[in-house]
Amino acid sequence: MTSLKMDRRFTCNYFPCTLTGNAGKWFKSLRLGSILNFEQLKYFFLNNFMQLRKGKGDANSMMMFKQREGESTRSYYNRLTLATLNVPGHEEFLVTGAFAQGLLLGPLSKNMQGIVPRSREKLKFRVEKYLIKIEGEEQKEAHI
Repeated sequence: MTSLKMDRRFTCNYFPCTLTGNAGKWFKSLRLGSILNFEQLKYFFLNNFMQLRKGKGDANSMMMFKQREGESTRSYYNRLTLATLNVPGHEEFLVTGAFAQGLLLGPLSKNMQGIVPRSREKLKFRVEKYLIKIEGEEQKEAHI
């Protein structure tokens, strides 16, 4: 598209249609409004997928995945999701269990004790619900 000197708006709209497999899953997992332009999308895409080339994941490495000190829940969730895109559907409970086990101690980790979602979809819903609550509380505090 660049060599054909396509209009940037066309490029931005068409690019997601070209993504399949892990790249398509990655794109669909992005938060609405989190990417502001094509350059930013390109940067995040390359940065995330180059990271995945460093090592081949398996169940053991997945369970070693941990939230870093100072890392936001959203960043940890996105990092784990990208690193585990190739886990087959019937092993989704490994991904959700790894997420719960790797969380730093806090409200979400306490909330998930004993009640870990069994699918990526349910995990995403639970994490988003938590993040919306936290972001709402932060906005209230900012206005006080």
